[in-house]
Amino acid sequence: MNQYSTASQLFDACGVLFGPEVNVSIEFLKYLQPSGIKDAYRCQVFKAHPDRAAALGQDEESLNDRFNTLTQAYECLIAAIKGDGCVLMQQSNPRASKRSPENWNSPKTTNPKSGNDHFYSHKGAVPKRKLLIGQYLYYSGYISWNTLIEIIVRQRRDRPQIGQIALNWGLIDSDQLLYILTNRKFSEKFGDYAVRNEYFTQCNLLALLYKQKKLQRPIGHYLLKYGFGPVVLERLVRKQKHHNRNAAFK
Repeated sequence: MNQYSTASQLFDACGVLFGPEVNVSIEFLKYLQPSGIKDAYRCQVFKAHPDRAAALGQDEESLNDRFNTLTQAYECLIAAIKGDGCVLMQQSNPRASKRSPENWNSPKTTNPKSGNDHFYSHKGAVPKRKLLIGQYLYYSGYISWNTLIEIIVRQRRDRPQIGQIALNWGLIDSDQLLYILTNRKFSEKFGDYAVRNEYFTQCNLLALLYKQKKLQRPIGHYLLKYGFGPVVLERLVRKQKHHNRNAAFK
């Protein structure tokens, strides 16, 4: 059995690869795919490989420790997804596979290779509440759960990190940034650690989070990469807004 065999340990492993800002849940673990783990690993390794110590201006020994931690988390998550003692990764009733844009209006088809992916099963039962565009597409049957998770992970992975923004603003220096990154628990968010240890204030953190959100690429940027054309995406956004307007009056 691999080291990250419990839900708590798997959460920590995800925190290592995807960052503490990603809201990891049991559902997240169930539909996590090898491709997503590999993408996150490559992205993190690029920022932490010991061979890049000089270019990054960081201590090689610290980077080596970080690199080993990343590799361990990657290997254990991959082993868990392949069924090495982790029942959380298994789904007994796989549902439909992803549908391509040209088949959005056609019935969903079952694909035995879809493994741990599924579409929303309650046809026509879109929740009567305001929904973000990604949620609306999932509940309306346009994208699968795994696609939604992949998009959210990519969106959050690509946005500027709180620590980098704080460094750019002069709230902390590079040595403090490195200290926080290497001394916080993987389950603790960068900003929470920094506020708790008085590197900056709670007001500073709120401003940093607001700036991070403003710099984050919209989800439409990623939907385009999943085969949604601009015209189709614009039409779906109009439908989502119509749904939200109706929900607001109920």
